[in-house]
Amino acid sequence: MKKMLSLTLLLAAIGSGAQAATLAQNMPAGALLTLESKNAGGAIDRLFGLATQVMGGMSEDSEMEEMRQTLAGVQQLLKGSLGKEGALGVFTVGAPGKPFDLHVLAASRTDEMSNEVLGQMLPDKPGAKVGLYSFSRQGRLFVGQSQGLVYMSSNKTLLMNYLGRLSGNAAPRLLNSAAYTAPTQAKGAQELSFFVNFSAAAKVARSQFARIFLPRLLSPIVDAVDTLGQYSAGFTTTAAGMTGQSAHAVNLEGKDKPLTRILTSTTNFEVQNIIPATAETVMASACAPEGNAYAARWLTRIDLLDPVGFLTDSQLASHLERSAQYLGNECAQVGLEGAQAAGLDAANPLSALDYNVTYQRVSNQDAAEAHMPEYAAAVNTALEGVAKSLGDLVKNADLSDLPDMGGMTELPSGAQAGALAAAVDSVGNMTELLGKLKMVYGFRGGYLITAYSQAALDAALDEDAPSLAEDADFKAAKLKAQASAGWQYARNTDDVTEEQVMGVFTNALPKEQMNSEIAGMFKPVGSVLTDLINRYDGRTSQSSVSGNLIVSKSNVKFSW
Repeated sequence: MKKMLSLTLLLAAIGSGAQAATLAQNMPAGALLTLESKNAGGAIDRLFGLATQVMGGMSEDSEMEEMRQTLAGVQQLLKGSLGKEGALGVFTVGAPGKPFDLHVLAASRTDEMSNEVLGQMLPDKPGAKVGLYSFSRQGRLFVGQSQGLVYMSSNKTLLMNYLGRLSGNAAPRLLNSAAYTAPTQAKGAQELSFFVNFSAAAKVARSQFARIFLPRLLSPIVDAVDTLGQYSAGFTTTAAGMTGQSAHAVNLEGKDKPLTRILTSTTNFEVQNIIPATAETVMASACAPEGNAYAARWLTRIDLLDPVGFLTDSQLASHLERSAQYLGNECAQVGLEGAQAAGLDAANPLSALDYNVTYQRVSNQDAAEAHMPEYAAAVNTALEGVAKSLGDLVKNADLSDLPDMGGMTELPSGAQAGALAAAVDSVGNMTELLGKLKMVYGFRGGYLITAYSQAALDAALDEDAPSLAEDADFKAAKLKAQASAGWQYARNTDDVTEEQVMGVFTNALPKEQMNSEIAGMFKPVGSVLTDLINRYDGRTSQSSVSGNLIVSKSNVKFSW
């Protein structure tokens, strides 16, 4: 009797543990990628609710009403399946020494309605069975429905292994894989999330490269990918917008040690004390001093493949390496007041650069002041090289095949000619703008400030302007500046107007083609985009490092 009771309790414990594991956690260990949903009904409701509002703003005819009803049906179907729980995994299948194939495995819990609807899509014929779960072949997929689940895979063996695990078979699974659990547990429970195993992808790449004897030139790329380790991120919607969390587990056994140090760098931030209080966006990061030297090494590798040679001519890699001798470990990319509006200027795709500046802490200002004239000249030489290469490419290009490549063959010949002319003019405009782009710089409060607009640089150097650290909204965000890996802050900017958004379309086409009929076609789209942009009310993010784990938490304000 005691033995029977002990066995019953053991089985109950195993059953409860298996039940607690998610569909993704029960997948075989070694997934390259997973996409997961859990208790995502709220996210589905909000996203579909937003889509319904958007459609309501576009039209009120019977066709649109029918589409809204279809959306409502899809919404309920998704809530009863992926809204409960869903998982999709990407795996490599193959024998050692032979080519690997990528295959997918997916599963979802279903409620009664979703179970019935999805069941009608599955083949009505007997198939194989693994434990409690049956499946059959449908085209190139293996699909099944049992025990309140629907599941499919592009590989029969992969699906059978998964169903065996769901039935209680002891086998390696993601739940027992440290590569999976370290970042996903730090990420926390989210409505929608994903996981990427860079180290596993690097292992597959090495195996494939070894078979075809690819040159060692590609080894640093694989080493860098391997060092990236694993990454998981997700978000959960709320009444006020959404919250997100990510976790990056750097592979400490990876060969790219400089990359490890760069990724896990932290610092005490002070840049907020000189950034203008009116700044629209700030992305601050703990940039390791060796970061520029690391970038220089990659530029040197790219230079080996550079057909035009402007990297060699500018000596940009050499100057990046020298800058590492005087730059500190604090960087910030800042969008000044007006950056959002400038981003809507389609007539000048680079106009946002007039409102962007970069701050970098300086550890040796004398060395920085001595080197920066050469460095700025090198950057400007490189920009001129890009512009010249782009101009030569357009000048020497054969445009006769562009209609076929661009899908314009159905257009009248006149319209094709107009579209080609617009494309060539657009590239020519970009070439001209790049040719005029010049890097400027200055120093303030122990920071090197660079920009591509003298007006932006002057605004950043203005010592009389209030600082971001004094701004009430920034203080309310309570971002941690000490021993931090980085933080981001985006304020709630002024609403954009429909005229600004429509300008993106009107400036993208030649004036002679923008008639009232074309403008009328774009107007509903412009109204919708204006509404969506103005629903966004700002964002904050904070990153910290513990050992090899980088955890970031973010909050986005959005009016659903």
